[in-house]
Amino acid sequence: MLFVRKALLLSLSLVPLSSVADTLWLDNGDRLTGKIEFLEGSKMSIKTDFAGLIVVSTARVKTFESDEPLLLKLGDKAQYITRVNASEQQGQVTLAFDESQNRARNVPVAQISQLLVPKPIIQDMVWEGDATASLELKNTSGTETEDLDVDLATRLRHGAWRHDVALDYERDYRDDVKSRHAWEADYDLNRFLTEHWFWMTSVRYQRDYLNEIAKKRQFGMGPGYEWWNNSLGRFETSARLDRIWTEERDGTENAYNALGLQWDYRRFLLGKRFELFHKAETQIPDDPHVRYMIDTEAGLRYLLTSWASLSLKAELDYLNTSDDTGYRDTRYTMGLGVGW
Repeated sequence: MLFVRKALLLSLSLVPLSSVADTLWLDNGDRLTGKIEFLEGSKMSIKTDFAGLIVVSTARVKTFESDEPLLLKLGDKAQYITRVNASEQQGQVTLAFDESQNRARNVPVAQISQLLVPKPIIQDMVWEGDATASLELKNTSGTETEDLDVDLATRLRHGAWRHDVALDYERDYRDDVKSRHAWEADYDLNRFLTEHWFWMTSVRYQRDYLNEIAKKRQFGMGPGYEWWNNSLGRFETSARLDRIWTEERDGTENAYNALGLQWDYRRFLLGKRFELFHKAETQIPDDPHVRYMIDTEAGLRYLLTSWASLSLKAELDYLNTSDDTGYRDTRYTMGLGVGW
């Protein structure tokens, strides 16, 4: 009998940690098992193996449990807890604030304003990204329009290193006359020095087949700071010193330095059904005729499924100069995309 008990304990110790599931009990007697991702705005999300991401109202939650450390917010106070145990009292959970559970106490689920799963600094391999294609065909006031916009953005994190790759292709026609034809490729190599601080090395190439600046190459380095990165989104800022080379359509080449300021913001809303995104880059060159340049985009993405989405996006390219040679270009697109 003792041998059987030891064998059973040994077999349980060999079960991988990933197999341990969180559990959610509902007031109608149903039970959900999977991975609790977040709780916010009276909505609780749990990722299951059989049905993907499920969002339920916290008013229907009888109790729940999780063996993993969590970031929890009670009112305006954020706290770190080691685990959540199910409570025998309906509508409550038992929070453990240390490994000994000496500080464990019951709290109503309704008092938890936010619950997040913290992301570790070092992970084996995390790959995410999204690709969106927008095609607009219309005939307005006798003008035929055909616009194509393809965006790809992907991010690979391995330990302290992170690789960001972005591709953008645009081709527009007005009455069978090409009005825009350009593409851009970006690559950022980031090395995290601490949990939040990182060093960015950026390489970019732009090709325009119609405008005066036919080619643009850019190389820059500088510090960045990741303010937060969790299951509800991320926000980071960075500053770089850039060296930029341009080639005009007539073959004239120029080179100048610039200070680059960049930020990237993403936030899930309404139980991860919507995603608000905004990123921008401002460059201040050492050219007395150019005050600054802005390249920014903002939009809202509606998640049709766990991998398909519908997005609305606004883009702005702005050049502010000391004379009248600057420009402002604004575009609005709607597209279908996939994410992973």
